[in-house]
Amino acid sequence: MSSIRNITASSPVPDDLAKRLGPKGINEIILIFWQGYHDLLDDPNIVITDATQEDDITQEWYGKISIRWSERNRATFLKNNFITPVHQYQDPTFKKSRGYRPTIDFCFRDWNSANSYFGAECKNLYKNKNDKIKRYVETGVKNYTSGRYGSKSSESSIIGYVLSGKITDIVQELIAEIANVSPISNLSRELHYKDPQYLSKHMRICDNSEISLHHLFFDFTY
Repeated sequence: MSSIRNITASSPVPDDLAKRLGPKGINEIILIFWQGYHDLLDDPNIVITDATQEDDITQEWYGKISIRWSERNRATFLKNNFITPVHQYQDPTFKKSRGYRPTIDFCFRDWNSANSYFGAECKNLYKNKNDKIKRYVETGVKNYTSGRYGSKSSESSIIGYVLSGKITDIVQELIAEIANVSPISNLSRELHYKDPQYLSKHMRICDNSEISLHHLFFDFTY
């Protein structure tokens, strides 16, 4: 008779989704982000102005990403790794004993782990509105560096919806504000993307791990 033995994988899948996907997987997610943005711009039925709310933009953007996701031969690598897009995801990792779970705007998550995801936190940005610059850092960057969002991931993203002004000017304001978070490296342009995308590196407070944040800036001033 044969016997059943406990088999332990020699290389267990890490909790860190970003590390499991690697540069190829992260790049594919980011390309889907950009494709969804350009599809949003090309849709004549969607009008975004400087008065449009963040959640409304994110909902429309998620709709475009979902269409891209469902198309034949799209994101095959991610689907084969059991990754799926989720809108308004509740992250229970750093939930307080009382109160609501923190909710990230959007993420790609692993089907097999509720805590493993690549997050996208979205913020409206305007020219001459320093309060929005501070909010981008306080409730965007710091939500990642504190571990409130993406505490299991070494890479995450923040999406800046630019509703007035120039991206280059807004980035300069963000560089000065993010410097107060003691970054390992401040915003620098990711030149392998043709669209305005930047990278910053930080030390996550809860576990002293280095994390990378991809900053994508969607221009809605056209």
